[in-house]
Amino acid sequence: MNNHLSVGLTVGAMFAAPITWIAASDAMAEGFGFALIASIVFGLAAGLCIGGLIAANFAMLDLEEKEQEEAVAHRPEHAHA
Repeated sequence: MNNHLSVGLTVGAMFAAPITWIAASDAMAEGFGFALIASIVFGLAAGLCIGGLIAANFAMLDLEEKEQEEAVAHRPEHAHA
């Protein structure tokens, strides 16, 4: 699960960074004040939500792979004569 979780967090961060940058760059036209801070906070919140969903998707993929491996491991073997 560590591999899928790290990949999910990396992909999530790759989504969070541009979302935050776009929100901040829109507010920079208005000036450096509370609008910029609010845009950065809302951009980070949106990016972290999307990143969290992506990380959760990778974690669920890992769980499904483990369940499939366990199902194959518990499959009964038939003795051949």
